[in-house]
Amino acid sequence: MIASPLAAAIALFVISAGAILAGQGYIKTARRMRSYGTVRGRVIKRELAVMSAGNREGRWGKGGGYWPKATYVFTVDGIEHTSSLTTYAHRGLRQSLAEQALAAIPDEVDVFYDPSDPDQAYLEKHTPRTGYWLVGGGIFGVLLALLIAVS
Repeated sequence: MIASPLAAAIALFVISAGAILAGQGYIKTARRMRSYGTVRGRVIKRELAVMSAGNREGRWGKGGGYWPKATYVFTVDGIEHTSSLTTYAHRGLRQSLAEQALAAIPDEVDVFYDPSDPDQAYLEKHTPRTGYWLVGGGIFGVLLALLIAVS
């Protein structure tokens, strides 16, 4: 059954609005990360994290439901902190690739932390580029949904 053009326009609008909101959050976080401090940290635990139950991997590509998770300790202003946040937005990997990435994490790492809340720390900083793509794609989708709805 083919959906009506109005139903398709509404679905496209909702998805596009979600992309805009996600992009704005990504941009906001990336901009906030510009002011993050950097200290050396020590990895105390490594594990393979699973994104969801019933994980299925495709036949081609790098994608999957796993990511390397490292727990690390670091000191800011004489206070020791512990975190296991690697990145703001996880990308799932195939199990074998996630295991390789996990093994590649060194014992000593650079930790990027929020000076106003040192418990908010990551091993990777982000640029707002992905957020801009999400916002741009969302705006395009909203305009396309409006065009479909009025025709």
